[in-house]
Amino acid sequence: MSVQTVTFSYGWRGQATDRALRARLLPVTLLACAAGCLLHAPVAVLRHCHPVPGCTPPMLILLTAMFIGGFETQAADLARALLRPGLLLAGLGVALVLRMVVLLGAERAADCWPEQHQALWLVVGLSLTATMPVAGAAQTWGAKAQADASLSLGLVLATTLLSPLTVPLGLALAEEPEAPGPRAVLDGLARADGTCRFMLLWVAAPCLAGLATRRLTGRLRGGRPRARALPWVRLLGLLNALGLTCLNAAGVFGEIALRPRPVLVALALVSGVAVCAAPFAVGWCAWFAARRAHPGPGEAAALTLATGMNNTSAAAALAGTQFSGHPAVLLPIFFYGMAQQLLAAAVPAVLRRR
Repeated sequence: MSVQTVTFSYGWRGQATDRALRARLLPVTLLACAAGCLLHAPVAVLRHCHPVPGCTPPMLILLTAMFIGGFETQAADLARALLRPGLLLAGLGVALVLRMVVLLGAERAADCWPEQHQALWLVVGLSLTATMPVAGAAQTWGAKAQADASLSLGLVLATTLLSPLTVPLGLALAEEPEAPGPRAVLDGLARADGTCRFMLLWVAAPCLAGLATRRLTGRLRGGRPRARALPWVRLLGLLNALGLTCLNAAGVFGEIALRPRPVLVALALVSGVAVCAAPFAVGWCAWFAARRAHPGPGEAAALTLATGMNNTSAAAALAGTQFSGHPAVLLPIFFYGMAQQLLAAAVPAVLRRR
């Protein structure tokens, strides 16, 4: 058997495994979540270790995910997205601004909660999630909904590269600096250089490195090394995302088991689902607002998913570095992430009925 035949065989196996997992993405994600809950004790130890000085596994997973996202990006798809600036700007407007309206509503609701200290820490978690760039998973779910691939890519890449500026700005819009407690913490986080540095080094920079690596490997031997690596890189990206889901589920379940607070958990669940569902609806409305650009069903799916799905990996990693002493911050991030997976799975059926 020749070397080329063996390489093709291994590449085909990686591609087949990746397709099989993506075809069953929702049950596989729920299975990873269940595994984290059942094995929460050993997984929690893994979650807080430091395999690299100053870096926890969630941070390394985030770094890997952003690099793979850049490596998978095709320049042709990005160019097609830039040819339709109206739709791209409409999606960016919703993704970067209108989430703040929903978040401010959650803050007002938290003011009415009897245990305001607990509720406001949940608002911190929601604020971190709502200000994050569009999740790369929007492209995966977009493929199932027959979304416009170039528009999805443009929204993911634009919000990711702008995140060192938009995340501190979003936190500044979400907080009330005159209020004590967590809102004052949000104010400090928005003004801190560490927030911009985190988004630059752990989100934007690895994405750019992935883009550069794809371009360089495309020039080697006619692009054959890149073509052979892509199926395995895509599979690694999916396993990477499932691993983070498992780690976050272990952290949340461990917190619930250690300090059972059913009311707080219920509030985190409701607020996470509500703040996640509202941008999905707003993204759908943005499609109608941009109808002068003659968008079709593919553009509708892309806008709906991009505005409803945030990079919860980055939110969880940033929360772990800044709020490790307040596990309640992770609760709404986890429930938000699970809610967006369930809502994304429902988008194709909703758009078909429409």
